[in-house]
Amino acid sequence: MNQNSEIFTIISNYFFDEIAPEEQEILNEWLENPENKQVFKDFAKANYLYSTEPNHKIIKLPSRTNVFARKVMRYAALLILIVTVGVYWKLSTNKISTPSSEFISVAVNGEYRVLENLKENSFLTDENKVQIASLENGTLRLMDNQSNSNLIINVPNGKNLKVILSDGSEVLLNAGTQISLESDFVKNDSRKVTLVGQAFFEVAKDSAHPFYVITDKFTTKVLGTKFNISSYKNQRETFVNLVEGKIEVSGKEIAAKEILKPGQKIKFNSPEQKQVVEAAKPDQDMDWLNKEIAFENNTTDEVLNKIERVYGLQIVRNRMEVENFHFSGTFKIENLDQITHTLEILLNCKIQKDGSKLILISKN
Repeated sequence: MNQNSEIFTIISNYFFDEIAPEEQEILNEWLENPENKQVFKDFAKANYLYSTEPNHKIIKLPSRTNVFARKVMRYAALLILIVTVGVYWKLSTNKISTPSSEFISVAVNGEYRVLENLKENSFLTDENKVQIASLENGTLRLMDNQSNSNLIINVPNGKNLKVILSDGSEVLLNAGTQISLESDFVKNDSRKVTLVGQAFFEVAKDSAHPFYVITDKFTTKVLGTKFNISSYKNQRETFVNLVEGKIEVSGKEIAAKEILKPGQKIKFNSPEQKQVVEAAKPDQDMDWLNKEIAFENNTTDEVLNKIERVYGLQIVRNRMEVENFHFSGTFKIENLDQITHTLEILLNCKIQKDGSKLILISKN
């Protein structure tokens, strides 16, 4: 809503009985929306005395209130209103049925709420107005409650998000990642989340409630540890690498449960579906945590797909036949120009940036 600031001022004028006729018309039209009317009523109940008449007219401030006091009260009321209406607007009316490709979004029981401004502190509620999460300084913190809501947190390409679960576990979600869980996910004898994409977990210790991360290839069980999982769809290699503690990896494609020690990783290669336990390579496996983008013997398609995911860009080939090669190298994430220059040499093409697109232009 582009007229938020105007509405805030008009409502403030209304509460102080200084509203102009044309402002009253704008307010009346805004109040035709039931959600707007509810915000208006809730704010009035919390801050003013008002009647139950259709216009919800407030009782005027006493005439003996001095000018300075009225100004202070006006600015205080306006600030509260901006916070109240602004938060409500962001998390309650900005709803979509599918995840946003531009902004981080959270689905509550199948209905996505878009978080456009991660720097804005706000609350997320379910359909019963129960607070299930808060956004604080760019971190999404899930609350310990009994709402039993199903949550899906979606991080689009080009974005990252830190999530603190209700048990105190911390999860860093990489670009192009989705994690699913119940708001009250500490249930019975376990804690379970489902992951598509890549995430780094620092799990709070709770021996009575083992922590499970479920992907389409395997399940990782932990008691309290730090580890990284990469399980993107259509990715040739998926893996888990352990930093601290101990994890158990199992699944329908694993012949026997594997227990990993710190510094080890287990990987699965498609289409062979072979599992291999080997020494982890933190610089490549967890490049994103160091604000780097690393390639290790990756094919052309894998390199281009990772660039799209990390930078939130669309690579347009314009029917250009791209030579298939295997590439290794590490770059700082901010050095996109250096990456594209390297690709121009390897692919014998010109790469042109147009907004959110990288266009490959053949030199032939």
